[in-house]
Amino acid sequence: MIGEFRRIGNMMFLSGLVDASSGNMSFRAKDGVWITKTGKSLYNLRGKDIVKVGFERDVRWNAASSEIEIHINTYKAIDDAKAIVHAHSPNTVLLSLKNIKTIKPEDYEGSLFLKEVDVIDIPYKNWDKAKEVIPQYFLSEKRPIVVAKGHGVFAYGKSLFEAYQLISALESSSKILIGLMGD
Repeated sequence: MIGEFRRIGNMMFLSGLVDASSGNMSFRAKDGVWITKTGKSLYNLRGKDIVKVGFERDVRWNAASSEIEIHINTYKAIDDAKAIVHAHSPNTVLLSLKNIKTIKPEDYEGSLFLKEVDVIDIPYKNWDKAKEVIPQYFLSEKRPIVVAKGHGVFAYGKSLFEAYQLISALESSSKILIGLMGD
Protein backbone atom coordinates (compact mmCIF):
# COMPACT_ATOMS: atom_id res chain seq x y z
CA MET A 1 0.00 0.00 0.00
CA ILE A 2 2.79 2.49 0.77
CA GLY A 3 4.05 1.87 -2.76
CA GLU A 4 0.76 3.09 -4.23
CA PHE A 5 0.72 6.16 -1.96
CA ARG A 6 4.29 6.94 -3.06
CA ARG A 7 3.53 6.36 -6.76
CA ILE A 8 0.45 8.62 -6.80
CA GLY A 9 2.11 11.24 -4.57
CA ASN A 10 5.10 11.39 -6.90
CA MET A 11 2.86 11.69 -9.96
CA MET A 12 0.95 14.54 -8.31
CA PHE A 13 4.10 16.42 -7.32
CA LEU A 14 5.94 15.91 -10.60
CA SER A 15 2.90 17.00 -12.64
CA GLY A 16 2.53 20.17 -10.55
CA LEU A 17 -0.79 19.28 -8.92
CA VAL A 18 0.68 19.90 -5.46
CA ASP A 19 3.59 21.91 -4.12
CA ALA A 20 6.19 20.79 -1.57
CA SER A 21 3.73 20.31 1.30
CA SER A 22 0.19 20.62 -0.04
CA GLY A 23 -2.47 18.07 -0.86
CA ASN A 24 -3.43 14.86 0.85
CA MET A 25 -4.61 11.33 0.10
CA SER A 26 -6.38 8.54 1.90
CA PHE A 27 -7.43 4.95 1.37
CA ARG A 28 -10.27 3.18 3.15
CA ALA A 29 -9.45 -0.07 4.94
CA LYS A 30 -11.94 -2.43 6.58
CA ASP A 31 -11.30 -1.04 10.04
CA GLY A 32 -10.25 2.54 9.35
CA VAL A 33 -8.52 4.89 6.95
CA TRP A 34 -4.89 5.26 5.88
CA ILE A 35 -4.22 8.97 5.36
CA THR A 36 -1.21 11.19 4.77
CA LYS A 37 0.01 13.08 7.80
CA THR A 38 -0.42 16.81 8.12
CA GLY A 39 2.22 18.96 6.45
CA LYS A 40 3.96 16.05 4.72
CA SER A 41 5.14 16.32 1.15
CA LEU A 42 3.39 13.90 -1.18
CA TYR A 43 6.70 13.47 -3.01
CA ASN A 44 8.58 10.32 -2.06
CA LEU A 45 6.20 9.33 0.74
CA ARG A 46 7.48 6.87 3.33
CA GLY A 47 5.59 4.68 5.76
CA LYS A 48 6.08 7.16 8.58
CA ASP A 49 4.29 9.83 6.47
CA ILE A 50 0.99 7.93 6.58
CA VAL A 51 -1.15 7.18 9.61
CA LYS A 52 -4.02 4.75 10.12
CA VAL A 53 -7.02 6.26 11.91
CA GLY A 54 -10.41 5.01 12.98
CA PHE A 55 -13.73 6.33 11.74
CA GLU A 56 -14.30 8.06 15.07
CA ARG A 57 -12.08 10.84 16.42
CA ASP A 58 -9.22 9.75 18.66
CA VAL A 59 -5.63 10.83 19.35
CA ARG A 60 -4.37 9.43 16.00
CA TRP A 61 -6.39 12.09 14.18
CA ASN A 62 -3.94 14.72 15.49
CA ALA A 63 -1.19 13.40 13.18
CA ALA A 64 -3.45 13.08 10.13
CA SER A 65 -4.04 15.65 7.41
CA SER A 66 -5.91 18.71 8.63
CA GLU A 67 -8.68 17.76 6.18
CA ILE A 68 -9.25 14.35 7.76
CA GLU A 69 -12.90 15.10 8.50
CA ILE A 70 -13.62 15.66 4.79
CA HIS A 71 -12.13 12.23 4.10
CA ILE A 72 -13.88 10.43 6.98
CA ASN A 73 -17.28 12.02 6.28
CA THR A 74 -16.99 11.17 2.58
CA TYR A 75 -16.24 7.53 3.38
CA LYS A 76 -19.21 7.44 5.74
CA ALA A 77 -21.52 8.93 3.09
CA ILE A 78 -20.32 7.19 -0.10
CA ASP A 79 -19.92 3.41 -0.17
CA ASP A 80 -18.10 3.54 -3.53
CA ALA A 81 -15.43 5.88 -2.15
CA LYS A 82 -12.41 3.69 -1.48
CA ALA A 83 -9.77 6.39 -1.98
CA ILE A 84 -9.69 10.20 -1.86
CA VAL A 85 -7.15 12.56 -3.39
CA HIS A 86 -6.95 16.31 -2.77
CA ALA A 87 -4.74 18.59 -4.88
CA HIS A 88 -4.14 22.31 -5.28
CA SER A 89 -4.07 22.17 -9.09
CA PRO A 90 -2.99 25.68 -10.15
CA ASN A 91 -4.92 26.04 -13.42
CA THR A 92 -8.09 24.64 -11.89
CA VAL A 93 -7.76 26.93 -8.86
CA LEU A 94 -7.19 29.88 -11.21
CA LEU A 95 -10.40 29.09 -13.11
CA SER A 96 -12.31 28.76 -9.84
CA LEU A 97 -11.24 32.28 -8.89
CA LYS A 98 -12.76 33.67 -12.10
CA ASN A 99 -16.23 33.12 -10.60
CA ILE A 100 -16.94 30.13 -12.81
CA LYS A 101 -19.63 27.93 -11.25
CA THR A 102 -18.96 24.92 -13.48
CA ILE A 103 -15.83 23.98 -15.40
CA LYS A 104 -16.88 22.55 -18.77
CA PRO A 105 -13.92 21.04 -20.63
CA GLU A 106 -13.71 21.91 -24.32
CA ASP A 107 -11.07 19.32 -25.20
CA TYR A 108 -12.17 15.87 -26.35
CA GLU A 109 -10.67 13.88 -23.45
CA GLY A 110 -11.95 16.24 -20.79
CA SER A 111 -15.44 16.49 -22.21
CA LEU A 112 -15.61 12.71 -22.57
CA PHE A 113 -14.05 11.82 -19.23
CA LEU A 114 -15.35 14.63 -16.99
CA LYS A 115 -18.27 16.27 -18.82
CA GLU A 116 -18.37 19.12 -16.28
CA VAL A 117 -17.09 19.79 -12.77
CA ASP A 118 -18.79 22.09 -10.28
CA VAL A 119 -17.05 24.78 -8.27
CA ILE A 120 -18.37 25.26 -4.75
CA ASP A 121 -17.64 28.37 -2.73
CA ILE A 122 -16.69 27.74 0.88
CA PRO A 123 -15.30 31.02 2.26
CA TYR A 124 -11.88 30.60 3.86
CA LYS A 125 -13.12 31.98 7.18
CA ASN A 126 -15.73 29.19 7.19
CA TRP A 127 -13.44 26.40 5.90
CA ASP A 128 -14.49 24.25 8.87
CA LYS A 129 -17.82 23.78 7.05
CA ALA A 130 -15.98 21.94 4.24
CA LYS A 131 -16.07 18.77 6.33
CA GLU A 132 -19.86 18.76 5.80
CA VAL A 133 -20.26 20.60 2.48
CA ILE A 134 -17.90 18.49 0.35
CA PRO A 135 -19.16 15.03 1.44
CA GLN A 136 -22.76 16.29 1.11
CA TYR A 137 -21.98 17.52 -2.41
CA PHE A 138 -20.60 14.10 -3.36
CA LEU A 139 -23.68 12.39 -1.94
CA SER A 140 -26.33 14.68 -3.39
CA GLU A 141 -24.80 15.31 -6.82
CA LYS A 142 -23.47 11.76 -7.30
CA ARG A 143 -20.27 13.15 -8.85
CA PRO A 144 -16.82 11.97 -7.74
CA ILE A 145 -15.01 15.29 -8.18
CA VAL A 146 -15.52 18.87 -7.04
CA VAL A 147 -13.52 22.09 -6.91
CA ALA A 148 -13.43 24.19 -3.76
CA LYS A 149 -13.12 27.78 -5.02
CA GLY A 150 -9.65 29.20 -4.51
CA HIS A 151 -8.50 26.10 -2.66
CA GLY A 152 -8.29 22.95 -4.76
CA VAL A 153 -9.87 19.77 -6.02
CA PHE A 154 -11.26 16.78 -4.14
CA ALA A 155 -11.94 13.49 -5.92
CA TYR A 156 -12.78 9.97 -4.85
CA GLY A 157 -12.59 6.64 -6.61
CA LYS A 158 -12.13 2.93 -6.18
CA SER A 159 -8.35 3.50 -6.01
CA LEU A 160 -5.91 6.34 -5.47
CA PHE A 161 -5.06 6.20 -9.16
CA GLU A 162 -8.71 6.54 -10.21
CA ALA A 163 -9.14 9.64 -8.02
CA TYR A 164 -5.82 11.02 -9.31
CA GLN A 165 -6.94 10.47 -12.93
CA LEU A 166 -9.96 12.72 -12.41
CA ILE A 167 -7.85 15.52 -10.93
CA SER A 168 -5.19 15.18 -13.61
CA ALA A 169 -7.76 15.27 -16.43
CA LEU A 170 -9.42 18.35 -14.89
CA GLU A 171 -6.10 20.17 -14.58
CA SER A 172 -5.28 19.43 -18.22
CA SER A 173 -8.70 20.68 -19.36
CA SER A 174 -8.40 23.76 -17.14
CA LYS A 175 -5.08 24.66 -18.76
CA ILE A 176 -6.66 24.37 -22.19
CA LEU A 177 -9.63 26.53 -21.13
CA ILE A 178 -7.29 29.23 -19.83
CA GLY A 179 -5.47 29.16 -23.16
CA LEU A 180 -8.76 29.59 -25.00
CA MET A 181 -9.64 32.61 -22.85
CA GLY A 182 -6.75 34.47 -24.43
CA ASP A 183 -8.41 34.23 -27.86
